[in-house]
Amino acid sequence: MRGLPGAGKSTWARRNYPQAHVCSADSYFLDDEGVYRFNRTLISRAHASCLRGFAEILASIAGDPANSPEVVIVDNTAIRAWEISPYYNLAMAYGHDAAIIHVKCDAEKAHSRNIHGVPLERVEKMDDSLSSEELPVFWTVEIVEGGCC
Repeated sequence: MRGLPGAGKSTWARRNYPQAHVCSADSYFLDDEGVYRFNRTLISRAHASCLRGFAEILASIAGDPANSPEVVIVDNTAIRAWEISPYYNLAMAYGHDAAIIHVKCDAEKAHSRNIHGVPLERVEKMDDSLSSEELPVFWTVEIVEGGCC
């Protein structure tokens, strides 16, 4: 998935693929009670954990396809192609179809809904980057409305 913080990526995933296994850097910040405790200084670790979890799921699917989820979703902002590339390449390497769901949303509305406290100016810069970043033409990309536009 790809989109601004607060665009509705997680909501879209839950509505459209309720049985999917979801990998997200945000999961790193959930405590034992499921309370979200974001810590900006740990974001690199969170993304490393997300990628590792995705790779482990793909490896387990390869080992036992009968007991694997049909859909695996990576629920991160994924603004730049380099952020998406490891996930896309891993999925393809394991022989899976891969698609990028770009959840569109107005920057101001996304800002008002994001749970990370990302300042509006940063969300607007992220929005500019989302609009200008060219993804490889051979990647499958589907653009959906995030329900906040």
